[in-house]
Amino acid sequence: MKKIVLISIFVISVLVLLANQRKKSAEISPLLNTKWILKELYEMPVIQAADTAFIIFHDTYKISGNLGCNLFFGNFTFGKKRMRIDFLGSTRRLCINMDVEDRFSKALRDDITNYYIENNKLYLRNKDKVVCKFEGN
Repeated sequence: MKKIVLISIFVISVLVLLANQRKKSAEISPLLNTKWILKELYEMPVIQAADTAFIIFHDTYKISGNLGCNLFFGNFTFGKKRMRIDFLGSTRRLCINMDVEDRFSKALRDDITNYYIENNKLYLRNKDKVVCKFEGN
């Protein structure tokens, strides 16, 4: 009888832990592994060039994407609505129009402090305002 009670307690504990883990994954899953297409920078619409500017937050705490011409990579940390991006580097192709590229690169380095997702749109903010607005793809 003791064995059955112990096994039951163990099984229930595992199920509760799995349910909590699934709930946490559901809360952050919209952010992770989604291709977020850049739509606005510093409250100005982005006109996409030949290469689409986007970012992907990988579940390995790495970021990657396209600045509008060059590819980029880095790391990120996040918590409940908080975020920090460590922009590490990018490729160095010569591009005809570097406007989006330069502004997007600056935005990623602009001390992102938090984020929120609303209606399939991702907003990255610094302490004062929305820096980037993306749409999930």
